[in-house]
Amino acid sequence: MKRFLISFLISIMAMGVFAQKGKVSSALNFIDAGSFDKAKEAIDAAIVHEKTKEWPKTYYAKGRLAQALFETDDPAKQALYPEPLIVAYNAYMKSIEMDEKSTMEKMIIMQLPQLSNNFLTWAIAEFEAEKFDIALGAFEKLIEIQNSDIYVGSVDTAVVFNAALSAYNAKLWTKAIDYFNQSIEFKYGGTQPFLLKYLTYMEMKDLENAEKSLTDAFETFPADQNILLNLIQFYLENEMDDAAFDYISKAKATDQNNYSLYWAEGVLYMKQDKYDDAIAALQRSVEINPEFFDTQYNLGVCYYNKASGMFNDANDIMDNIKYKEATDKAYEVFGEAVPYMENAISLRPDDRDTMLSLKELYYRLKMTDKYDAIAAKIAELEN
Repeated sequence: MKRFLISFLISIMAMGVFAQKGKVSSALNFIDAGSFDKAKEAIDAAIVHEKTKEWPKTYYAKGRLAQALFETDDPAKQALYPEPLIVAYNAYMKSIEMDEKSTMEKMIIMQLPQLSNNFLTWAIAEFEAEKFDIALGAFEKLIEIQNSDIYVGSVDTAVVFNAALSAYNAKLWTKAIDYFNQSIEFKYGGTQPFLLKYLTYMEMKDLENAEKSLTDAFETFPADQNILLNLIQFYLENEMDDAAFDYISKAKATDQNNYSLYWAEGVLYMKQDKYDDAIAALQRSVEINPEFFDTQYNLGVCYYNKASGMFNDANDIMDNIKYKEATDKAYEVFGEAVPYMENAISLRPDDRDTMLSLKELYYRLKMTDKYDAIAAKIAELEN
């Protein structure tokens, strides 16, 4: 009789376990049928019940539900779990953690490729909505999935780069640097991660690492004009003329027909008031590419500034004849500025600085008709 009672009690207990586990199985059926409210109700009950709260399949079912909710694109249904993909991933990982017999792992592995795609969809949507901090979190979780031992595949290098872009736009500079460095290690994105890393360090006011980002980029891509110009511009802005000249010299050794190099060299000489050297460099730039506005304009500026200096020197001459000779030469140099300024205005017709420079030159050289025309154009733009 006692043996019968014990067997009866065991049967009753087993029925309770099976009943609770049956709710989890029902939840999975509800998910497949799209009855998400009923599925959540069953899962919520299973998670708190003594018989199923430590059962790996309970959390597998929760993960499946959360993932299915995201895929509905229905905000009302997605509200059942805030950030459903995070809920799904955490539930799957908890299921694996509890699963001593590894019975659920294969099922979860089958879910991860689609979960990975879901995270990518979410991350892109948040990035496009300019919610960069949320996009970063989604990309980071995607990287975590792709780095996991159970993920069949490898880390998508484009995802790492997009995580860097998200961090950069979210102004999370340290994370941006980390992901740009990873992109560089993966050799993804060509020059972009180097240049964006440079810009990140500039935002951080870290000039030393900003410079290193550009020099590393130059060593990796020695023929890339954009990197070189950024490097030269960096040295120009930070009063490091010798370094700028050094990189121009290196670049010219391998690319003697790069008009940008001669333009940059000319600008450096202009900074040092060495106008004859600047004119020589800029004229070489114009020979190679006459359509570059900056070179034409800077050549005009060089001649203008050189002529102004000649006038200043002439003011110290006491002899009237020698004074006139000196000023006549200065006027000749002013005249040499005109064609370059006119070339510049033809390339950029509404550039106000160029128009003002031409107006001054026409006035000095008594070119009345041209003066009246440019003055009218300036007045028209100002009105």
